[in-house]
Amino acid sequence: MKKILLSLLFCATFAAASAQEKIFANYFDIQVNSAKNAEVIGRIHLERNKDVLTSPIPKSYSFFITKQENNLFRLETRFDPQGRMMGILLANTKLDDKTLGRHQLTVVLKDGPKTINTFAVIVKVVNETLLQTLYNRCKDYTVSKEGQRMYGRKNFKDDKVAEMITELETNNGKFAAFGFYGVSPMVYKPKGKKIEYDWEQVANNIGGLGYAYAKSKKYGPNGDPQAREQLKSAIYKALIAYTEAVPVEGGDVKVEGKPIGNETGDGFSNLVKYKVIENQVATHQWSISDALIAPAVHLMPDMVKEIKNGDKQAERVYYDLVRFFQTQMAEIESRRAINDPDNRWGNLTDTLRSSGAWADANLGHRSRWMLAMPIVWADYNRPLTYVQYWYTDYYKNKPFKNFSYSYGWSPNGVVADVARWLTKYNVPAHLYAQSGFQPDGTVSHHVDHATDAVMVAYGFEWLTDGLIGFNQLKNTDFKLDNAAYQFPADRLERIYPKLIYKGRFDFLITGRSFMSDLQDFVTNTYLPTIAELKESKSENTQLTNQSALDQVYTKIKNNTYQYSGTDAYWVNEFLTHRRGENEKPFYVSVKLKSKRTVGAEDFDKVRKSWYAGYGIMPLKINGDEYSDKVLKNMDFHALPGLTEEWRTDPMPTEGGAQASLPGANEVAGVTADGENGVAIYHHLPSETYSSASAYKSYYFIGDKIIAMGSNIKRIRAGQQKDIVTTLDQSAFLQPLTIFHDGIKEVIQPGDAVNLKYDINGPLWLHTGDKGYIILPEGKEQLLVKTGKEVNTTDPAMASKVPNFIISVNHGVNPEPTKGYFYCLVPNVSADEMTAVLEKYTNDIIYKKDGEAHGVYIQSEKTWEAVFFKASNISLGNTTLSAESPVLLILKDAGNSWKLTVSNPTPNINQQQLVFHTSQLLKPGQYKFTYGGVYPRAGEYVTITAEGKGSKIVAELADKRDEAFYNYQAELYNAAPINIEIPKK
Repeated sequence: MKKILLSLLFCATFAAASAQEKIFANYFDIQVNSAKNAEVIGRIHLERNKDVLTSPIPKSYSFFITKQENNLFRLETRFDPQGRMMGILLANTKLDDKTLGRHQLTVVLKDGPKTINTFAVIVKVVNETLLQTLYNRCKDYTVSKEGQRMYGRKNFKDDKVAEMITELETNNGKFAAFGFYGVSPMVYKPKGKKIEYDWEQVANNIGGLGYAYAKSKKYGPNGDPQAREQLKSAIYKALIAYTEAVPVEGGDVKVEGKPIGNETGDGFSNLVKYKVIENQVATHQWSISDALIAPAVHLMPDMVKEIKNGDKQAERVYYDLVRFFQTQMAEIESRRAINDPDNRWGNLTDTLRSSGAWADANLGHRSRWMLAMPIVWADYNRPLTYVQYWYTDYYKNKPFKNFSYSYGWSPNGVVADVARWLTKYNVPAHLYAQSGFQPDGTVSHHVDHATDAVMVAYGFEWLTDGLIGFNQLKNTDFKLDNAAYQFPADRLERIYPKLIYKGRFDFLITGRSFMSDLQDFVTNTYLPTIAELKESKSENTQLTNQSALDQVYTKIKNNTYQYSGTDAYWVNEFLTHRRGENEKPFYVSVKLKSKRTVGAEDFDKVRKSWYAGYGIMPLKINGDEYSDKVLKNMDFHALPGLTEEWRTDPMPTEGGAQASLPGANEVAGVTADGENGVAIYHHLPSETYSSASAYKSYYFIGDKIIAMGSNIKRIRAGQQKDIVTTLDQSAFLQPLTIFHDGIKEVIQPGDAVNLKYDINGPLWLHTGDKGYIILPEGKEQLLVKTGKEVNTTDPAMASKVPNFIISVNHGVNPEPTKGYFYCLVPNVSADEMTAVLEKYTNDIIYKKDGEAHGVYIQSEKTWEAVFFKASNISLGNTTLSAESPVLLILKDAGNSWKLTVSNPTPNINQQQLVFHTSQLLKPGQYKFTYGGVYPRAGEYVTITAEGKGSKIVAELADKRDEAFYNYQAELYNAAPINIEIPKK
């Protein structure tokens, strides 16, 4: 009786599982005039196909058509070499013009006589199949300059191709220089550093042969048919040998007699646990596989025909590609952790703040493979991957129903899967140190240490790489919705132009691209991308800002784009202040860092961007002052705005691309009201190469650009060289005039000087269209270097453009009471500088009072103040005080006051900013709107009378408001708050 009960229980369990078989049958089409027995494109698949190695599909399973009109199709059930089940639709008759259109079939999945599932299938008879459309749109891209990774960046000459064909024919598809074929990776002694370097070289060789198959005059489509056939055969053999040598399934590699893992892909990704492959390739899988895309795509039309004709070699190649490309969604075990806040994607169950796995800029890299898979699979309904942990059923509805590794998705058919991933380029950041697009307009990618700003590499690619896919799917049944287009359009139109000045992008927030030609980026990347976005639209795609985007494109292309405004990118502690609309143009920016943020990444052996974030403030007039040619001559120990020891040794090379780390400082921030801005920065490096600390502040009011510093100290021994504040380092192409102690000295371009001057009173310098004013505090020293006296950080890349450096010397051990005050003056001649100095001296009231800095510009009736701690400061007839660190702008606008404040120590637990002024402001509660890419409602500022002055309380975005701020309260906590207060 017990055996009967167990048998019944087993049957009931199996029946329950069978009843839940999930079918992939999204899309089917076939070309009109296809002959009888022609196969419909798109096969029927089971989700369970992913588990065939552990849960084989019963051979008693079969598909049947139970209902259709006109009996146009029949259905066969087949199993692939691995035991995956497929339903294959075939034409029962020639499909003439009368059959054009949609045909609905009712299909059942049976287990013997028992019906398990009944589902509808729509077959479209079309003039051009979706597969042909995708192939035509993809094939040229795979062998383009932009797509060079997809052929391994190899363009072999025909004689080299012939040599390689002979080698592959002789060695049965193996490249003789590499011995990993048929050898376990656990014992293989690589030719390169690790086995993946050998894999990559072989993949690149195959990619180069694929390029020849697509483009060569001899071997290409219009070449010698016999030579072409010979090359195809060689590529087939090479693909078989290579893809079968790379382990994929956990059982492909044994460790102490046991499989290295249990999931598809573990044979590859788990090698990293045993240091057989590096973490880099295990997380950047495209390095061993992208080069196969071009050969796979260009071979596929012939391969499909050959498979239908019974060619076993072609069939082997196809299924080897299906197996091999599973590596592309295999993840190392540490990244599979669902709730690890230190993992790349954080707590995946917190779907309010996490976008799931792959929510970072590497999606752009992965898109090359994704976009090719519908063509390589040649089957719309085969899922993008069989790697089990991407499927919702892997998690068995824990911790909540339908939970998945990438929230909201489970593979269900390659075209639908790819279309879904093309909507995942819009990843909002919700927290600091989280990859994503920030509400201030910046984008972050590598956030192991803190938030970064990568507006070129990798951010621009992340924003726009999907456009290639948009274009592939446009005007098809899988076209993207308006929202997918609107997201890049908004940033291309609203953010990027403001960071482009006279055709060049700001090097401070490019990310790793800071040394590149950023004029070329604008001309040959940014502008073509706008055109590409427009070209990729479907017929009914609507963009709300297409006209504005067209205008931006035209103006930047014609170099007529102008913008006047001051913008605070508060998450990344970056500010721009520029003019140009009906006024003389200039552009100045400042980049800070803190515990929350880092500066530019540096991948070079000779590090240069170490200080790019430590309060750097360059001023542009002509636009090319910090071009790549100028940067190549830079002494990167003396960047504009930096206060640090002027070291002469190489910057550290150990510690990864962000080795200079975030700061140890809490205080750093920017705020702006659209016209004016202010920045606060406590320079306190956490890395040990830097030697100094300081309180620094920056003020941007009209054409006045002011910098102040105090509390300058040596905090590390360093090289025991002078600590300096650098006003500027730029191209030395115009005479440099120095006026001090009543003496005017002119240094000509081409001169190489290393000068020191004692500063006994106000002085000015000038070159080109820039002026510099220094108001000394006690006895100080001016340092000037030009030409060959500049210690170029990387002489190997030095250009012929000479540089100059202007710095104020604070000494080896600065006096605690001393600091600095200087102004950058745009659009001025040397003859005007004496008058400008007098004007500035009379107009600017400034003070550094303990823990606060501030300026009052009398002509602008504007106060700007920064508070490093709770303190107060008096400027002119006004006293300002704060109960915590604050950034503040107060402007007398005639009939009203304009007030701007923000929090330079963002903390989601801080609920308010509280400060006081001796100015009597109209009491009341004032609502405000936050700026950024998408301006949104904030909360309110409360003003109450306090003696003869006012108390001001600004409500911050805090943890109580998470839902209100779309769970980005942490990021909005530092955003500028602007209100206007009527005087009556």
